[in-house]
Amino acid sequence: MTRLFPGIALTAALLLCACSGPKERSVELPVITAANTVLIDIPKVDLTDSVTVLHVKSFFYPNWWIKIAPETYLLADGKKYAMTGAEGIVPGEEFYMPESGEAEFTLTFEPLPLSTKRFDFIEGDAQGAFRLWGIDLTGKEAAEFPDGLPKELKKTPADGPMPAPVYEIGKTTVNVHMLNLAPGMNVEAELYVTTMQHDQEEYPVKFDDSGNASVTFNLCGSAKAILVDNSSHRCFGSFWVAPGETADVYADMRITGDWAMSHRDRDDSSSRQTRFFAKGRFQDLNNNLAKDPKRDYMQIYSADFGDYHMTGDEYYKYVADQYSTLSDSIAAFDSSEMIKEYNQANLASMALLALTNYRFFVENNYRIVHNQWDRSVKVPADSIMTELAPQHYKDFAEKIDMTDDRLLMSDNQIFETELLEEAGVECDMLKAVALYREMSDKAKVGKLTDADRDSLRTLTNPFFAAACDSIAKWTREENEKWAGSDLVQPTPDVAVDKVFDAIVAPHKGKVVLVDLWNTWCGPCRGALKANEPLKDGELKSDDIVWIYIADETSPMPKYMEMIPGIKGLHYRVDSEQIKWIREHFSVDGIPYYILVDRSGKSAGHPDFRDHDKMVSEIKKALNE
Repeated sequence: MTRLFPGIALTAALLLCACSGPKERSVELPVITAANTVLIDIPKVDLTDSVTVLHVKSFFYPNWWIKIAPETYLLADGKKYAMTGAEGIVPGEEFYMPESGEAEFTLTFEPLPLSTKRFDFIEGDAQGAFRLWGIDLTGKEAAEFPDGLPKELKKTPADGPMPAPVYEIGKTTVNVHMLNLAPGMNVEAELYVTTMQHDQEEYPVKFDDSGNASVTFNLCGSAKAILVDNSSHRCFGSFWVAPGETADVYADMRITGDWAMSHRDRDDSSSRQTRFFAKGRFQDLNNNLAKDPKRDYMQIYSADFGDYHMTGDEYYKYVADQYSTLSDSIAAFDSSEMIKEYNQANLASMALLALTNYRFFVENNYRIVHNQWDRSVKVPADSIMTELAPQHYKDFAEKIDMTDDRLLMSDNQIFETELLEEAGVECDMLKAVALYREMSDKAKVGKLTDADRDSLRTLTNPFFAAACDSIAKWTREENEKWAGSDLVQPTPDVAVDKVFDAIVAPHKGKVVLVDLWNTWCGPCRGALKANEPLKDGELKSDDIVWIYIADETSPMPKYMEMIPGIKGLHYRVDSEQIKWIREHFSVDGIPYYILVDRSGKSAGHPDFRDHDKMVSEIKKALNE
């Protein structure tokens, strides 16, 4: 009798296995490993024997449209599963977002095997189409660290005092490594470097097929760098670099999946994992910041900061009270001491900025309240009663150490030191940095004089004079490199107030569009990219002349790199010339457009930032 039991047991086991195979199921909030968009999310997937259903949420500007290509498919284990239907959206047609900026629809596909662990969403094969990679159906927690991350970066970064700035000069190399790069995932990025003189230089990051890139640049003093994704304009991570070093940074591309899932109310560990790592001189600071990015700063640029009705005493108390409250909050953080010190330095610099630049902030509040953003229209003098007194600065100087150069490792460093000086507050370090910024601006355009050099040599720290000499040398070398290039038109040798007329005069009888821009202006670059196709499209005409005017704040290497891709006539004017043009046309920012009709009459057009408006007005001018 007992000899029958093994056979019975085996049969029962087989029946059990047959009953416990893959089942139809719904997966809520599947983790998206990587994505090339933040416009769509897939919060639910239904798997059945006959169909796979994706519940899709989209997020975009109200009244803007998205489109789902009819050839959209899912990819799992190397096999494609075609889209078979949709509800709430018509594939191939423009879907306009409602006023809420959010919409939901479902897409159905040929059935994925019920045992599928993960799949990719591929919205057709056109360039720029939506891609969501590694949509996980297992619910298992992913590895904490990305493959390829050096072993030493998996350790907890060391704690200790917040590092001081580095006063050195040299060539810095940043090697960028994208880890967990999905197949077919093309990454385009820019590296923005904010220097000690508070300039922001931009460097394109060109990746190879493995997701590696290298960027080299001259640097004076420590600087903060930000690696930004070009497609989403989101930040992979930020880090500090020093002159003369070779730093390696590693971005876990799972951060792009986090961005796609950012609208979810998530409480899973993946949403809190570190996605950015750095090796280099500031390694411990950078990795502490990446691990613990808590901030509790003043929102000095928000609509809620300050009140233009405040008296000087009220405004000072408002800032000082915020500083004390937030300082106590930072001290109570469950953070490393290094991060606490870093946050305290940023808080102190923000409060100092809010006090020394108080006129800007109360006027900003007035403009917010009155929706008055035409800066050519001055705020009525009798509308603002705020006036800080010397005693206010003396009182605040007792709260922070203004000789601590770690203030230069903060995100806000542009202070009006004259008010501190008038109050008798010791601020030699801040004065030195202010002079350095003024002199470095002159060095960048080749206008640093011997008298300027003498003033820099009176400073206690010899770094500032040496840095300006280096900047002047680099500028001279770049100018010599591009001397004689026919890419840039010679600026007419006329009086400042005649330069603009002299630039457009040769084209009388034609319609001239003048674009004021600079290399460092993000909206300018976006507008250039959008407008360039017009020249061979809607506005293709021999009767249109495209003129581009930048000024000397556009660094020569970047400027010369960009302009070959911008069809038209290019001029690079000096500070006095661009100042006159801006004042004459009441330029409120860039990009800014000036339309010159066939008769030579010119008019400023900030409204041409509206692409459709620009096209219609130029067509109208052509027909006159």
